[in-house]
Amino acid sequence: MSSTPRVDIAILGAGFAGSILAMALARQGRSVALIERGRHPRFAIGESSTPLADRALERIADRYDLPQLNSLATYGRWKASVPLLTCGAKRGFSYFYHQ
Repeated sequence: MSSTPRVDIAILGAGFAGSILAMALARQGRSVALIERGRHPRFAIGESSTPLADRALERIADRYDLPQLNSLATYGRWKASVPLLTCGAKRGFSYFYHQ
């Protein structure tokens, strides 16, 4: 007999999206295996947010009852809830559309 763990859902990748998905599914009562081949912390390009992404994060946190995620949705909130996290606010997010 094998002692292979049984889970409802296996998520490959413990990055931003995979981790949030795992939290939301676990909150809904699913058993989740979050599988990551790399190590954390790791260097990542683009780990920043925009006001629109902040609002989306707030909505996900509210919809799936994830208060720990809500505390990370804006710079002021996460700086208060995780003061040892060394980060800063970015200014001047913009994009250019070329036709």
